Amino acid sequence: MRRIASYSAYPRQYVCLRCCLQQRARFTGQRRASHTSAQYKHEQKGILSLLEERGYVNQIAGDRNRLDRLMQSRTVGFYAGIDPTAPSLHLGHLLPMMILFWLFNHGHNVVSLVGGGTARLGDPSGRLTSRERTAESVQKHNAMAMFSQLENLWENASRYSERHGYDRGCGGKKELLNNAVWLEKLNVLEFAKKLGDGMRLGTMLGRDTVRNKMEHGDGMSFSEFMYPMLQAWDWWHMYQNNAIQIQIGGSDQFGNIIAGIDAVKHMAQSQSDSLQGSNWLDMKGRLKEDMMPMGVTVPLLTTSSGEKFGKSAGNAIWLDSRMTSPFDLYGFLLRSSDEDVERYLKLFTFVSTAKIASVMAEHAADPSKRKAQHLLASEVLELVHGRDEAEKTRDQHQSFRQLSLASLSKQIKMISDSNESSALASKHVILPSSLVLNTPFSRILFHAGLVPTKSEGSRLISKGGAYVAEATPLDNSNDAERSDQLTFIPLRDQKPEQVQDFVFDGILVLRVGKWKTRIVKIIEDSDFDARRLEAPGWDEWKRTRPQ
Repeated sequence: MRRIASYSAYPRQYVCLRCCLQQRARFTGQRRASHTSAQYKHEQKGILSLLEERGYVNQIAGDRNRLDRLMQSRTVGFYAGIDPTAPSLHLGHLLPMMILFWLFNHGHNVVSLVGGGTARLGDPSGRLTSRERTAESVQKHNAMAMFSQLENLWENASRYSERHGYDRGCGGKKELLNNAVWLEKLNVLEFAKKLGDGMRLGTMLGRDTVRNKMEHGDGMSFSEFMYPMLQAWDWWHMYQNNAIQIQIGGSDQFGNIIAGIDAVKHMAQSQSDSLQGSNWLDMKGRLKEDMMPMGVTVPLLTTSSGEKFGKSAGNAIWLDSRMTSPFDLYGFLLRSSDEDVERYLKLFTFVSTAKIASVMAEHAADPSKRKAQHLLASEVLELVHGRDEAEKTRDQHQSFRQLSLASLSKQIKMISDSNESSALASKHVILPSSLVLNTPFSRILFHAGLVPTKSEGSRLISKGGAYVAEATPLDNSNDAERSDQLTFIPLRDQKPEQVQDFVFDGILVLRVGKWKTRIVKIIEDSDFDARRLEAPGWDEWKRTRPQ
């Protein structure tokens, strides 16, 4: 439940988000709680406490108790910005967005800001080397793609919130903005006059980002030095026009947030002759306590093994289904360690802490079922790609866990009947027979796209990290009789001529590690060429094959 503002003449009360029409009764003098479930009881502590308990808060720029009182007394404006350095959000971007979703569901106003303007400079925070420059056309394309993606993400988040008991009509106000809209119109003289004399060089040069890059990196360009000032201008623009008081950023943004707080305070206090300024300032011309800008940073997420969360073999896990398929996203989350999964459930889902505790208890009783990981993957897929895609992807993973000839036939038919690429299709490849039959398995792994090189295929096999599916022999039968069920066995010393033993109806199934699987459909070389298909190593093989 969201805590509604208290007034001295009346006791504090609570109004359920599902029953927002009851907000009209806030002056009845009656303390009210429309729901008593565990999911809503903990919210009586305040939304800031909820965010802290779920692990969202790393640092607060400003007074924590003041922020808590402010959020419980009235609607507050928050924003989180993302520079479109790529055409898609990645999994790490979900963390600040999750805070916005929670805040919106609890009646606060939020802005998701696409940095179409600031991305042209490049944020130097946490870097020792400058970012590579990209063409302006690419930057604009990235900004448009990310803007559209955020629109879809917010729509999915609204449906996802409804399933977890939040009413769409009872949230705050949400906006999606692109800072290129105002930065492209910014007059340099206005910028220098309003902001320039309020930002001191000594303070700016003392920031960790500036000092580290100048002392240990490749130096700092003027445009990089300007970045926090333009970020501060964004905040000031939204402070005036959208009542945005709190900035949310990554752990590397704390210095920029502090600089932004100083800048917004300076510019607000210079508006004493305006109507807005009269509402912001006290009798001494200082910014009122409840109008102070503040900031919240989210933690830098790493796995229990020390790797940065949201990366797979050094590559980002994207939220665009064309860059990371829903199947692969599900698989990445399914691989979350037992030490990490509870924390991820709190951070990336709306599942109540009571439900999470219950699931973790069931998981501890039988970790092999990976119940907590499947819940995490299903919930995140629903948030990112929608419930239908989440259910379909979960079923696809289930079919891989219970691999059979019948399930393979069903999957192949699903792909053949579909005119669109699907998550399942990313696990299927077509190869010409010359790249499979009578070929060493180390090379087949390469041709199937499971390893980057043939030598890596050999290394993986020698370490026991590659597998092939075989039909399980039926009990009390000779080897010629096989069951429908497929099981994976390690690739060890199988010879090239034995490949045919693992081919069923023109299908070979391979696996690398625990989850990375390829279903290889084998066709004639002439058919492969006629369909203009491609495969790693195919052109090289054609050049060197005997005539």
